[in-house]
Amino acid sequence: SREQAPLPPGSRWRMGSAFSTSAAPAAGEPDPDEGIEKLARMLAGGRSMTVFTGAGCSVEPPSSIPDFRSPGGLWSRYDPAVYCEYNTFVGQPHLFWEMATELTRDIHAINGGTQEELLETGTIRHARPNAAHVAIADLERLGCVTACITQNIDGLHGKAGSSSVIELHGRQSSATCMACGAGCETEAEVIPQWVAWQQAQGAGGSFVPTCPQPGCEGVLKPDVTLFGEALPTGAYARAVGKVLAAPICLVVGTSLNVFPASTVPGFVTKRFGTLAVNNLDGSGSGDAHIVLRGPAGDTMTRLARRVRELKSLPAATAGRL
Repeated sequence: SREQAPLPPGSRWRMGSAFSTSAAPAAGEPDPDEGIEKLARMLAGGRSMTVFTGAGCSVEPPSSIPDFRSPGGLWSRYDPAVYCEYNTFVGQPHLFWEMATELTRDIHAINGGTQEELLETGTIRHARPNAAHVAIADLERLGCVTACITQNIDGLHGKAGSSSVIELHGRQSSATCMACGAGCETEAEVIPQWVAWQQAQGAGGSFVPTCPQPGCEGVLKPDVTLFGEALPTGAYARAVGKVLAAPICLVVGTSLNVFPASTVPGFVTKRFGTLAVNNLDGSGSGDAHIVLRGPAGDTMTRLARRVRELKSLPAATAGRL
């Protein structure tokens, strides 16, 4: 059966008693140091984990990708039920590309790029992996992380060095022609077309990239999952399988609002495993066994550092972790 596409923001779902996207009231603020120490000792003691990431993992510099749902975010300017909806894309693809190119321009500017640089040289300053991406890749190298499952489409986990990445919502780095099915790289085809269109804006009209294949000129669609569209083939099943195979699942930077991706971390409790959550606030942590409240970059860096320290202890000491 096909995997159901994510619902628009604000939709919530509860998976029986195993996982809820609504955080329960906390008796007191969790101690992040205590949570980091507890999780680090579990990992250093030989337990493996999956990591499940969302937009909060990519907001810190030098990634600097805005959180779409926050006040002032992209979705306060562009209604995702319209601009990110598959049927709308089929009929009016320029709406999606208007939103996507504005986000690209925003990230270019945040990273020090200028409009002149963009128009004169066609150079775009892209988001780069931040401390959270690097630390997650480091934990994989330490033998702790079996898979990084992400809702993000930015490809930053792979760029940081993670080798086992499952991109539940696809990736923005490639696109596919809706007419002939030919694929292409965004950097090689879409970006140059956009720059050329900006340089000739006097011609008017809206920007829609087209297929580079001779005689085609079909509309290019990014290889990302829009609302109302199926997830990439097999991605959900692979993600659930990875979570069920590891005793720990760590959620980083997501309030778990987007269905069906939000259901994945809770499967760890089906095998009586440990659910850990790292967010700036208490979102997504209602059923968490370990809560690491704080910025993703700092928290993940401290976790990786502590695991490395514990793994370097003498064998006799490590055996008592």
